[in-house]
Amino acid sequence: MLKLHDFCNRASARKEGTEVDEDELARFEDKARDIEKLLARCRPQRLHLYEHNGLMFSQPLEVLELVMMGRAGRVPLVRGHLGSAIYGERVIFGRETVEVRAHDTSRFVGLFGIREYPAMTRPGQMNALLSQDFAFVVTQSFAFMGKARASERLRRRQNQMASTEDAAASQALELADAADDLQSNRFVLGEHHFSLAVFGENQKRLAENLSTARAALADAGLVSAREGPALEAAFWSQLPGNFAWRARPAAITSRNFAALSPFHTFPAGKAEGNHWGAAIALMKTAAQSPFYFNFHVNDLGHTLIIGPSGGGKTVVQNFLMAQLEKTGAQQIFIDKDRGAEIYVRSSGGTYLALRNGVPTGFAPLRALEQNPGNIVFLGRLIRHLVTPSGTQLGVTQERMIDEGILSIGRLPPEERSILALRQLLGQRDPEGIGARLEKWSRGGALGWVFDNDRDELTLEARFIGFDMTDFLDNPEIRTPLMMYMFHRVDALLDGRRLVIDIDEFWKALGDDAFRAFAQDGLKTYRKQNAFLVFGTQSPADALRSDISHSIMEQVATKILLPNPHGREVDYIDGLGLTRAEFKLIRNDLIPESRRFLVKQGHDSIVVELDLGGLSDELAVLSGTTETVGILDQVRREHGDDPSDWLPVFHERRRVTTRRKG
Repeated sequence: MLKLHDFCNRASARKEGTEVDEDELARFEDKARDIEKLLARCRPQRLHLYEHNGLMFSQPLEVLELVMMGRAGRVPLVRGHLGSAIYGERVIFGRETVEVRAHDTSRFVGLFGIREYPAMTRPGQMNALLSQDFAFVVTQSFAFMGKARASERLRRRQNQMASTEDAAASQALELADAADDLQSNRFVLGEHHFSLAVFGENQKRLAENLSTARAALADAGLVSAREGPALEAAFWSQLPGNFAWRARPAAITSRNFAALSPFHTFPAGKAEGNHWGAAIALMKTAAQSPFYFNFHVNDLGHTLIIGPSGGGKTVVQNFLMAQLEKTGAQQIFIDKDRGAEIYVRSSGGTYLALRNGVPTGFAPLRALEQNPGNIVFLGRLIRHLVTPSGTQLGVTQERMIDEGILSIGRLPPEERSILALRQLLGQRDPEGIGARLEKWSRGGALGWVFDNDRDELTLEARFIGFDMTDFLDNPEIRTPLMMYMFHRVDALLDGRRLVIDIDEFWKALGDDAFRAFAQDGLKTYRKQNAFLVFGTQSPADALRSDISHSIMEQVATKILLPNPHGREVDYIDGLGLTRAEFKLIRNDLIPESRRFLVKQGHDSIVVELDLGGLSDELAVLSGTTETVGILDQVRREHGDDPSDWLPVFHERRRVTTRRKG
């Protein structure tokens, strides 16, 4: 990126004998830095020269061409007058319409100015324009008046009212207050210029767009006038510095200007240069403008997705996870009701649907290497298994467990088992730790949980899914299973890109092991290049948790789907939404619109994700009881290779759908 100083030097060097005023450049650089600091929250970017295919191009010229011609494109840096680079299309002025004629097409432009200003101004006054689905350019300028000239202007207006015996007493008082505010430096006066250039691909569409734009200005309290005789002047006045061409300058205060030019629009996201590179997904705003979605805000990526049953939450959640594939991140799904299984398996991943009474394929004593971290974890796991709620271990029992784990570690992996450890812990005491471990041993009531022949928990795949629905309401099994799974997941935190997606996480928040995992992950994963994605149907479920404050503090992105039954206490007090944002969720958005709210920090935006017509993709992204049943059938017949079973899956699903229809 070329600095402003280099830009001016290079441009000036193209003409021999041209001297560069270093003092003026330094002053200009200082002003540019001041503007960057003042607008830091808006993340301004300097326009610069850049190289493409060995040629130099100019971003400042590209912006000027966009303002004039209504289209974006590369503009090369040229020798001579810069206008020769911008003015690449023919501009034809009619009575009220401008035609921008290119070699293969034309665009038509109409311009509005302000005839009468509203009695009051406020930020967001012209927001209605942002929601229109046609191209337009709003140009404003504000030339500051000196205090003496501004005071004279106000006095002249007061004298005019007095000489004509104008009965508008309130206006006279306002002028007196304005004069006092001006002298007290509460605001300054300046000459304001406003133009609205509306584009259309033909005359008919332009007329429709102009009518809509005029109505939007009227809603803002502005009386607009379409430019006719001054059309050409109004068109050229859009370019910086063309103050002499301004068609309708008017004196307003700096407060008025701040309200009319609040420097906001729909958030656009960030297409490039994010924490993990390019944007994760491209979505559409209500104004049909692009929104580049990213999980991360700076380096924090934790995300909360909330939507009622049947509202499309699972589709949105798994769609965004699918878009993450291009980043190379490893994805782990803690699933519920097998909703993500079809997606995980179709991506070539592994998926374990854990069921009560069915061997889990977990064997921690066989799988874990004998290193200090694993030995400490195995000690915690065994202590949990032999410690019923409300009981404590004695010093002797603690030592027996530690010594038993070390002894088991000296055996070959195939001989390490819960049963072997139980034998080391003693069998004579019917209330001892050996007896308590009996039900977790092979042949015991819970031997299928951890005492299996081999450990099938492989974490090498890019996509890994676990379904723990059967155990979510059974803490005796749920907690040790989560302890083991999360210990294995923690071993993956080596700087690789890692995402852990937890659906209906509120069900797991009742588990001590999960709460500890989630709280630690929320605070430390950022440093390890990983993040968590939480999905739930209701914010109330998450807000009841002991760690709700950590979730709200550490979540960078909130995705909120329409919820006509949402409660103010949950969304405003709990999630920190504004009343306007809550109104969108509760009243304005409907599930059929395929729109939802994305909130990141102070920014929020309504975006649309319409996957209509993509029935095959939707069936993969969101599994149902019926489609998961079809998945089981085709996998039994064709194996686990998605290239074999996926086409058959889609065909059978279509047949089932046709039969229903």
